[in-house]
Amino acid sequence: MTYKNNTIAAATVATMTMFAAPAAAETLPVSGIYAAREDAPSEFRTLVVERFDGNEGTKFELELRNAISRAGIDGEGYFDVRRNSGPGEGASPVAWISGTAFSEVERLPSGTTEESKCVREDKDGKCIQRRTITYKCRELNVRFTGEVQMLDARDELVYDRGFSTSGSQRYCANQSTVPTVSGMVSGMIERFAWEVRRDLAPIQRNEDIRVLESRKDMDKPLRKPFKKALKLTKSDWGAACAEFDRLNTLQQDHITLTFNAGLCREVVGDLDGAADLYRRTLELEAGKDYPTA
Repeated sequence: MTYKNNTIAAATVATMTMFAAPAAAETLPVSGIYAAREDAPSEFRTLVVERFDGNEGTKFELELRNAISRAGIDGEGYFDVRRNSGPGEGASPVAWISGTAFSEVERLPSGTTEESKCVREDKDGKCIQRRTITYKCRELNVRFTGEVQMLDARDELVYDRGFSTSGSQRYCANQSTVPTVSGMVSGMIERFAWEVRRDLAPIQRNEDIRVLESRKDMDKPLRKPFKKALKLTKSDWGAACAEFDRLNTLQQDHITLTFNAGLCREVVGDLDGAADLYRRTLELEAGKDYPTA
């Protein structure tokens, strides 16, 4: 199963320097399905996540299995994720996932830091003598590398992704908390697992996209009904869209009306119509900065 990128407003919004709006803004609800980044792997319906080698293999295997298991569209799981092969795989395309996950750790001296402390106070509690104390510091360096491979039933490689990242944190003896290897590695493992999940399955997002509100260059007779349509977005987006569409036919090529009409097309699933209106929006005034949420 393949999915078309179902939130074209997101790309237009990014180009126009707009963002998802806060709840108080005038918005329209858009449900988007973003296609998997890799075509072939998303065709498999059953995935067997096998053992991963390396000192972080067990942790990564669990994180990846959980990430893939959470992938879903409209509340339905996208994959049947299993630990081992078993009967029943023949009912749908099956792939086997395995790989490696390693971490390397290095602790190095990292100079010193100084802290001034009061060592003597007068009877009123005022500091009358301070001392500068020097503390040694160290740097914790962590590097994580991993690889994920997917094979089909014919043992042919259908997906291969490598990953490498590193991080460092400096800490000194006067700190109450110090960074841990497990804490740093966990974040790296989660990031790699998410990257693989994003490659393999589509992602669904529900967003409130802010409508444009500028009435600059709008025909005077349209301004009052436009303002009314803006208010309707909070209570009846269907009525608001009907008015945006009507106004767009009365004054074509007005940037605000064109974008809002496109957004309304997307809300009801008319992606081709929405794309045409978004492209026209960008053509009307390329490079203009629009109000951010």
